[in-house]
Amino acid sequence: MKIKPLEEIVENYVIGTIQGAYKMKRYWKERGWDEEHAIDYATRYAIGQLKSGVGESCDVEKAIAIFREISAIATALADFLERV
Repeated sequence: MKIKPLEEIVENYVIGTIQGAYKMKRYWKERGWDEEHAIDYATRYAIGQLKSGVGESCDVEKAIAIFREISAIATALADFLERV
């Protein structure tokens, strides 16, 4: 059985927080919260997940880089879909 390196596990966890934050934001928007409040709550939820899930194993600079990369990819995908 292959065991993933800690860095890969942490990276996957960081990436997974995006999905959780998105779902949390959508949940609160469906319940009538305004966009800003829902995003704020989803962001705090994601930070809590990171702290409890990977804690000190998470390099903050690496997490920031992953989030920025995901943002760039998401923007590129949205831009592409607008063109087609």
